[in-house]
Amino acid sequence: MKSPDYYILGLLCLLFVSSHITDGLATRRQQKSAAGGVTGMNVLLIIVDDLRISLGCYGDNIVKSPNIDQLASESVLFTNAYAQQAVCAPSRVSFLTGRRPGTTRLFDFNSYWREHAGNYSTLPQYFKEHGYVTMSVGKVFHPGISSNRSDDYPYSWSVRPYHPSSEKYENTKTCRGKDGQLHANLICPVNVSQVPEGTLPDIQSTEEAIRLLKGAKQQNSSFFLAVGYHKPHIPFRFPKEFLKLYPIENISLASDPDIPKNLPPVAYNPWTDIRKREDVQALNISFPYGPIPPHFQRLIRQSYYASVSYLDSQVGQLLSAVENLELANDTIIVFASDHGWSLGEHGEWAKYSNFDVATRVPLMFYVPGITTTRRTQQNIFTYIDPFNIEIMIKPPGKVMKDPVELVSLYSTIAELAQLPLLPDCPVPSFHVDLCTEGRSLLPYFTISGEENAETVAYSSYPRPSDTPQWNSDLPDLRDIRIMGYSIRTSDYRLTLWVGYNPVTFEANITDIHAQELYLVKTDPNQDNNLFNKSLHYDIAQKLFGHILK
Repeated sequence: MKSPDYYILGLLCLLFVSSHITDGLATRRQQKSAAGGVTGMNVLLIIVDDLRISLGCYGDNIVKSPNIDQLASESVLFTNAYAQQAVCAPSRVSFLTGRRPGTTRLFDFNSYWREHAGNYSTLPQYFKEHGYVTMSVGKVFHPGISSNRSDDYPYSWSVRPYHPSSEKYENTKTCRGKDGQLHANLICPVNVSQVPEGTLPDIQSTEEAIRLLKGAKQQNSSFFLAVGYHKPHIPFRFPKEFLKLYPIENISLASDPDIPKNLPPVAYNPWTDIRKREDVQALNISFPYGPIPPHFQRLIRQSYYASVSYLDSQVGQLLSAVENLELANDTIIVFASDHGWSLGEHGEWAKYSNFDVATRVPLMFYVPGITTTRRTQQNIFTYIDPFNIEIMIKPPGKVMKDPVELVSLYSTIAELAQLPLLPDCPVPSFHVDLCTEGRSLLPYFTISGEENAETVAYSSYPRPSDTPQWNSDLPDLRDIRIMGYSIRTSDYRLTLWVGYNPVTFEANITDIHAQELYLVKTDPNQDNNLFNKSLHYDIAQKLFGHILK
């Protein structure tokens, strides 16, 4: 009988071969899929902030998400989709430009790709240039420097992007504490009628998105509408009635709440943004490994779930408007999160790592005539009240288990709408305005489309040091000294932490700081690092040399 190490070595060898096969598969873009595109289709892109796969359609039997589940029942749903970096701005810029963070040169929030990397055409810009009215509501691009303080307007959008006026209160003292005073807390259930302006950002975003849909319908114009919801991003500020869905006595802790014994220190996320909240500061938790008290852990998990159900209600209202405006039969709907979020797994909270819980995201595509064939007179989307105890979870439509990447969104959506095919990016591609580094997912939409066990997904995360520091979660570019590169296959995740030069934007593949290898079929939570330097070092260098060249 072969040893486990021999088995792991074989898997790594297979991955080395498959990474080259993946390159070959990219040439399939040069021909139209048998399913083709859908001429004249509108696009509704729903982007969610910090949502892990805690949804009913992904098998979570705790979270109540009936409206998103309803969308999934009419969609192609990807169960292993991964962000290219588990933090908001780099991830969003990556999938909206079709380029990886190494090409956008954005690893924090402090640069604008058109000035610091290349004048890359964006997904909405591509639709705008092909006659669509492009509109942005809420958090689509990350606001601030990373989108030129304009959400990349006017390049990407036909009209100035909309941001909710109540957004400015998200991190202020609007959370009622046990002392009766207002605080800037992590956990923040509110009475909506009593908060500033009597509303919340996602409520305003839904209202504005519906207004824009009505206008587009009246004008009979082809539209690309991106709606970015804030929840479940912290603080957990949501209508307090959603707590009723999750009694605290029913909330369990993470199944693996301890830091793995063989986890390299550089891989650990010390969740410094959580520690800044007043209610967490009051716990006096030691840095960096001090655990959060169990009861407060349950409160965090309860609030996250409640935030997801609140989000689901907003998505449900938006989808119901699509139905009521008779747009469901000619609108492609894409639902995705920018990255995941840890709820105590590995002793971590927030994102900021290469673990699946931080990089894995929900991803689904609803395409009239392809993912659903219902007739016009039949309703596809109806609002479902999450407080209805009679909720029946609908099974997802077509489920695909291959590892796929968010960077594929650009080419996939454009191809589904039957816009001209995007060329593959050369290496390097800083001088090329229009190309893609993401492989189109269109083959998965064909009737004969089959899963391909040879696909892989790449993610990365920067660190300032080999050990957890105050800025380990989100180091500024100038402070990055180490980059963790991950390859995710159907069977395992392999990560190398290597030296990085933030001035030249170069990784030194020979400067190995740490390694991780997890067999996800037998260790789905990725708690047991099996990397053995004597067996896997050379192969790991070949693998990452391939993606870094």
